Amino acid sequence: MAAGKLWGGLVVLFFAGALTGIAGTTLYHQYEQQHQWERGPAAKHERIMKRLTHELTLTPAQQADIEPIISRTHVEILQLRFSHQPEVEQALTQGMAEIKTKLSAEQQKELDALYAKLQRRWQVSRDYLRTAQERLKWTK
Repeated sequence: MAAGKLWGGLVVLFFAGALTGIAGTTLYHQYEQQHQWERGPAAKHERIMKRLTHELTLTPAQQADIEPIISRTHVEILQLRFSHQPEVEQALTQGMAEIKTKLSAEQQKELDALYAKLQRRWQVSRDYLRTAQERLKWTK
């Protein structure tokens, strides 16, 4: 009987640990996704290189050869994105104005705060783009 209680306790302990691990991992991944933008485009570049290195088992020499290509391509993509930024901002401003007519004053303030956060993200990307473009000019 004592052995049965011991095994029952161990099973409960095991499942409690497993559930805690699952919950912790889920919360961590949600946190990472929510705060991913705060590290900016430089972090995206790093993630791309890490993933390619891992998935393709790149040698250090291959990493050195590929990194400038990743940098150049990332800059080109950001340039394309920002070349259309005025149209994006115009559409977003119009959409937000329409949305605000459906919101309370407090909700409108919250929407404005969300838009300000988005603008900060765009500015971080612009700053990164400017720095990356300058760095690429020096390496050519």
